[in-house]
Amino acid sequence: MARPISGGPSGPGPRARVLLGWAAAAALVALIAFVVGRPTKDAGTTEPSPSGAATLPIVFGTALDAGTGEATHATARFAAGDLFAYSVRLADPVGRDAVKVAVLRVDGDTLTEVQAPAAQTVSAKSRVIAFSVPADALLSAFGEGDFVMRIYRDSGQTLVAEGRFKLIGAG
Repeated sequence: MARPISGGPSGPGPRARVLLGWAAAAALVALIAFVVGRPTKDAGTTEPSPSGAATLPIVFGTALDAGTGEATHATARFAAGDLFAYSVRLADPVGRDAVKVAVLRVDGDTLTEVQAPAAQTVSAKSRVIAFSVPADALLSAFGEGDFVMRIYRDSGQTLVAEGRFKLIGAG
């Protein structure tokens, strides 16, 4: 028995529906990635400092390279017993500028200072600002949590570097 002929397809065919479904899924993933991953002012992102220069990223790791003085074995998560190391490579030597380091606790959208900008000794000829300390000392001073480190020059007036790290009690 013959089927009656209808007025034509009522929508896209099976192949077109699959392609439209994939396109919609890709658009949704892109939208979610944009909204969730959108940088905010306090998210450790690069932003202009008061002098107009971009902020450099702080590199965190579990050691300092003996030759370059820079952090190695990259990580931003430190447990009791780890060595906490960080470094920043500047375009020009530090010179006579004072270098200060501040640490802020991240609690949602709130940043609370746990270490006021403190002087760090750096050779005037060095282009690398670096330091290491046992993570246990930081856990004792700051406790567990998420933190932002900021490095300033000019006696704490010019933000030059920023990065995020996490302290946990046990490995």
